[in-house]
Amino acid sequence: MDSKDRELVNAARETGISVLPGFLSVDELEVLRSEFTRAYEDAGCGELEPAKRVALRGISLCQYPAIKRLFVHPRILKIVSAITGGPSPWLWQIKTNRYTPGHPGVGKHSDGFAGEVSPPHTRQAMAVFLDDIWEESGALTYVPGSHKLHYEVSGNPGYESPSTEDINVDGYVPAELKAGSVLFRVPEVWHAVNPIHHLRRYVTASYSIRGRVSGLMEQKIAETMKERRESEEPVPEDVREYWDY
Repeated sequence: MDSKDRELVNAARETGISVLPGFLSVDELEVLRSEFTRAYEDAGCGELEPAKRVALRGISLCQYPAIKRLFVHPRILKIVSAITGGPSPWLWQIKTNRYTPGHPGVGKHSDGFAGEVSPPHTRQAMAVFLDDIWEESGALTYVPGSHKLHYEVSGNPGYESPSTEDINVDGYVPAELKAGSVLFRVPEVWHAVNPIHHLRRYVTASYSIRGRVSGLMEQKIAETMKERRESEEPVPEDVREYWDY
């Protein structure tokens, strides 16, 4: 891993957020945008209604090569693995999101499990953006280092994770980026999204380690794998090793 990617890893572990700029070339970004549009049209939601958030989920997204490539891209996986400290991360969730202008944004929250602490850095999310985001429109805002408050505390087995009231504080800072960048986000970091006045699209995935996780995450792994074993949807060969736990 080169020094720039190591800096990304260290920043994500320390602050909860890091950004890899210029991940996609202009041509790659254009192909991705085209596939993104086609995926929404194929799903019957190609029309751009104002102030709407529309998400697509599941293995069917892998029928679009440029989208699929992001979920198992070697550089993304290497960074995710370095942040979590575990090889061959498990691909828990894959999704696309599309926000249209006029959307009010997303309120302050954490993707940590309410009322539960977890071992450090067992999960990691990434998002590849198809559009610029900036403070005045669509920037993700976060509280640096807040993810650590959701982790187990050595010598304090009774430690409790922060409440909703704890999270609803000042001190959120914006993460601005250009289209074609990757945003790495520790799920537990406190975050929100500023009001959106332009088309805001991204492809995102959430990964888990294959090791000791929180009790709730153990349940979610079991539930997800049961659904996947019962599903008849085809899983591409290059995705399967990350799709099966």
